[in-house]
Amino acid sequence: MATLTPSLTLRPPATPRLGKRDIWLVSPFYDLTFIIFSSVLLVFPHISFELISSNIFVDLIVTMLIGGPHLFATYTMTLMEPDFRKRYPVYSRGALLLPIIIVTIAVLNLTLLVTIFFFWASVHVIHQVAYISDAYRMKDPRGWRWSSRIIDYGIVCSAIYPIATSKLIHSEFQTGGRTLLFPDFLRLEWVPGVMWGIFIFFTIAFIVKTVWEYRNGLFHGPKTLHIAMAAVLFLWTPALQNLDVAFQGLNVWHSFQYLALVLYLNRLRAERGYMSSHVAAVVSRRGYTLYGMCLAFTLGAGIVFLSVLAIVVHLGLFQTGDMMNSLFHGQVFQGQHYFAFYSVILSFLLIHYYFDHFIFLGIDKKITPDFAPLKGA
Repeated sequence: MATLTPSLTLRPPATPRLGKRDIWLVSPFYDLTFIIFSSVLLVFPHISFELISSNIFVDLIVTMLIGGPHLFATYTMTLMEPDFRKRYPVYSRGALLLPIIIVTIAVLNLTLLVTIFFFWASVHVIHQVAYISDAYRMKDPRGWRWSSRIIDYGIVCSAIYPIATSKLIHSEFQTGGRTLLFPDFLRLEWVPGVMWGIFIFFTIAFIVKTVWEYRNGLFHGPKTLHIAMAAVLFLWTPALQNLDVAFQGLNVWHSFQYLALVLYLNRLRAERGYMSSHVAAVVSRRGYTLYGMCLAFTLGAGIVFLSVLAIVVHLGLFQTGDMMNSLFHGQVFQGQHYFAFYSVILSFLLIHYYFDHFIFLGIDKKITPDFAPLKGA
């Protein structure tokens, strides 16, 4: 999976001495607090579920506090930027087609929409980890090796699928009130074994590579720690029984990390004169102002969600099962909630995915500049 455009040679003739800022994207405090060890926030949805015992309310809490703000942060680098819309008019307008497609699929086959969402979400989360590993790699003055890059990609790309594939084959992957779809021709007992084999191969290669890098003065602690932590969490998350809460846990880390990335990149873009949106530049001066604006957008999306929910409940649409039995178990409201939630929130969320692949690929250095020290930092 390609992310940042390589600008360094495979191996420099001599190994430069690392400065304090060379090994970190921003600083030791920023990286460890907001990018790497923010993974501790993964427990928040699990604690919330223990207190309120409702997947729906866990979804809403996580979406309002962190999931929603992180997806709207993407817009400060894309749709809110007049220069971006001017230079990429077709790509920008293409995002507007997604809500139409999403609502159409939600009406015709909500299970298909949930399946598409989870597959795209897994790719998106992996791409963010790959982008961060590449950002560390490209900033390292010692250079980088393609074999190291491929192994890093391999372990993060393969970690999330061994257990998930087994659950998909046996129709045990249930989330969003739905059992995710899986092609019948892949429902073969040996498929999870293949996925395990790929993951184990890259795990062994990652360990061997790490030892080799340490012995040859090429070991990169923050990058290695970030990749190892992501691989463990990717593997562990699908193993949990309540997949709604489990993946919301992973989403909290991903979203918090993403907000930290956007805050830094926007400040760097403003410093270099790359931002054409005065509003985005002003709110990105401080973390709490960027979060506050994105939270306001999230609350606006929440109003739209509640409006759609009220309409489908009033019209009696998207009810599941026998009416009395479903009402007793809350399944009628659950089905209507998931339709409103996925059709509205996914419209904004999949636009976020759509633009983030552009951002993480580092196609335009005015949108995704290379990491460098900020003035006064």
